[in-house]
Amino acid sequence: MRPGSIGDAMRQVLSRARALLGRPAVLATVLLLGGGGAGLVLLPLFGVPGFELGLALAIAVGLLGGGTGIAAAAQERRILTGALPRPAGVEASALPGTAVGRALGASAVLNLGVLVPPFVCALLFARLRTACDPFELAGFYPLLTVPSALLASAAGVFLGFATARPRSAAGLYALLVLASLGVTVWPIVFGPQVFAFNLFLGHLPGPLYDEALQMTAALGWFRLETLLWVGVFGGLSMAFVDVRTGRLALKGARLASLLGWVLPCALGIAFLESRAPQLGLRMTDAYLAEQLGGVRETEHFVLHYPRGKAREDVDRMARDLEFRYAQTEHFLGVAPTERVRVWLYRSEEEKQRLVGAGRTQFAKPWRTELHIQDKPFPHTTLHHELAHVMAGPAGSGFFRVTTRLGAWPLMGVIEGLAVAADDPVQGELTLHQWAAGMRRQGLAPDMRDLMGPKGFYQSAPARAYTVAGSFLRYLADTYGADKLRAVYAHADFDAAYGRPLDELVTEWERTLDALPLDASTLARAFARFRTGSLFSRACAREVARLSDSARDALASDPQDALQRYQRAAALQPEEPSFQLGQAVALDALERTADAARVLASLANQVKDRPALAAEVAVARADVALHLQDLEGSRAFLNAALALDPGPEVTRTAQVKLAALETPSRRAPIEAYFRAPHEELRLLLLDRALLAAPQDPWLHYLLGRRLHQVGAPALATEQLQRALADTALPEAIRREATRLKIEAAYLAGDCGAVRHEVGALPDYGAAFRASATEWRDRCDFEQTTFRGPLVPRQAFR
Repeated sequence: MRPGSIGDAMRQVLSRARALLGRPAVLATVLLLGGGGAGLVLLPLFGVPGFELGLALAIAVGLLGGGTGIAAAAQERRILTGALPRPAGVEASALPGTAVGRALGASAVLNLGVLVPPFVCALLFARLRTACDPFELAGFYPLLTVPSALLASAAGVFLGFATARPRSAAGLYALLVLASLGVTVWPIVFGPQVFAFNLFLGHLPGPLYDEALQMTAALGWFRLETLLWVGVFGGLSMAFVDVRTGRLALKGARLASLLGWVLPCALGIAFLESRAPQLGLRMTDAYLAEQLGGVRETEHFVLHYPRGKAREDVDRMARDLEFRYAQTEHFLGVAPTERVRVWLYRSEEEKQRLVGAGRTQFAKPWRTELHIQDKPFPHTTLHHELAHVMAGPAGSGFFRVTTRLGAWPLMGVIEGLAVAADDPVQGELTLHQWAAGMRRQGLAPDMRDLMGPKGFYQSAPARAYTVAGSFLRYLADTYGADKLRAVYAHADFDAAYGRPLDELVTEWERTLDALPLDASTLARAFARFRTGSLFSRACAREVARLSDSARDALASDPQDALQRYQRAAALQPEEPSFQLGQAVALDALERTADAARVLASLANQVKDRPALAAEVAVARADVALHLQDLEGSRAFLNAALALDPGPEVTRTAQVKLAALETPSRRAPIEAYFRAPHEELRLLLLDRALLAAPQDPWLHYLLGRRLHQVGAPALATEQLQRALADTALPEAIRREATRLKIEAAYLAGDCGAVRHEVGALPDYGAAFRASATEWRDRCDFEQTTFRGPLVPRQAFR
């Protein structure tokens, strides 16, 4: 290579790029991409150079960047043919590769150049105006944008040389992008996946609810394929361009370019596409079924489950599916005519790798299928996702959901109906009680917005799901399933109910406001729904990653966990869970006095929030106990109980107080909460019972653990002995009763289930609803399966 040839080549490319900026359309595109992208930093989540900003710029440059390539090819044609206007200081080349390279280089300079201002502005904004780490997710930005920018240039140059008029090339480029969208959308619509890869527009990993994003190998393979397509378009341009006319021509095609550029790149693309499911680029039903391995068919379902799942667990899951099907059909008054396909994954990591949406369960009503990850029986999200599928016949359009104009989904109605069908009881409160508590704390989104096209994603998911579900459950219970199905198609409340939405919402709000709620319920509602939407939280993506990694590191590297919790707390100081995490990490590092100081500061911060203050008080009791301050620990536990927290915190405080009453209880109860292995917990509880065989607390804890490890018959014995002692507090007795009913069902003893439910004390509407469902399961299984599922050695 001659000295200075690289410099000469760069001068030729830069001269062409400067000349392109003299074209009004190109200049407008550059200003729009660079300036508009820089302006995005003022929006939530875009003020950090990460996924959102990268995706936005990838979409923008993928859509508009082809125009610079088309203009560069048209300019190069004028240079080659000597036509005017001809940029000053540029030279024509008789070498096709050089001519194409100069045009492609000029376009790439502009398309890559417009990516710099948004990145720099986001870096500066994050550094100067926020506490976020500008580089936490910065790798997403070049990975999403640079290949798209290069592909837009290469495709634009190819089409610019292929056509005589830039407008024709622009039309072909638009068709090319649309074709790429078709390739992207096809496996999402007609396959099991929810992630999206588009050569021009970038990557979507799945729903917004998965906050802790990671760069994956699949993203790397996808961007490699994008670069291979750059090689294909560049090679085709070099192979067919006629330097005399500046147009592509089949005559005189250059075999060297085809064999040296196009063929290797095409073979690389073919290899990646042939391995697409294995590389995570695309998913098919056949490959997914092969990866999971297990299949079970029932009357209404085809269940794909992980290979190696215990047969009894599969049997239990099959019965759970049929029970939920019957419940949902009764609620909706409609059901699909075909079998529902259920994909059950081992873990959220496997689900993320195979179909996307690791932490989000999802359904595809138009495919009559749902995707969930394995959880203990009864599955907590199965009913919700099944409702999406079974409501399909009442939906509209191809996707069988609530839509406007057959295309725009109304997520408030879609998700609200699923929550309404599920009607979950959580923390011994009903759906309506949670919604009422949220309203009285001023946290509830406006239902009038949620039922429309704009409000759902602007609200925190937990809040939006709960109030939307409460509203639609109220409509179903008050006006019946027929009208609910009618409104599900298009959210036309006037047509379905003969009354406007505003009037129906006001009626529902009055009903909620009339519900009697105590101070404890209001405090718990604030604690549960305090977290705002992803768009309202500072450095949300970074904090999500910090929280996840700190939790994972806590057992093995508490020092690392401490640093991550400290960073998360600095970014979101209003969130107490990060300071609680700091205290746990400090305690694990034997820095218990430091943990006490962190918790003392946190206690002052949350003193006006009773539910949170109770959690902090229990944590302070643990630290005091580790400092051998028994009286201090007892005082903190009594303070927590005085705040009337929720049932979980109440039970924890009561059990820990019981441990302080008797030295023989202290070691086994401390092991119950802290021992790393289940076998050790069970052993210490059993030994303690040998010394105190009548202790109801130890019987309760042993029964609870036996229930959790899958020994329902043994659990029932211990829980019965605990309940025989009337001295146990009501919160413990209530929980022991709940566990006993569940254990009786799991042991196959439906007679005991019916007896316990029939003799149930008045523990409230939510508790009775949960307990009654176990009896309903027994009745259903007697009718459908001729009896309950009896595990081996269920009775002794």
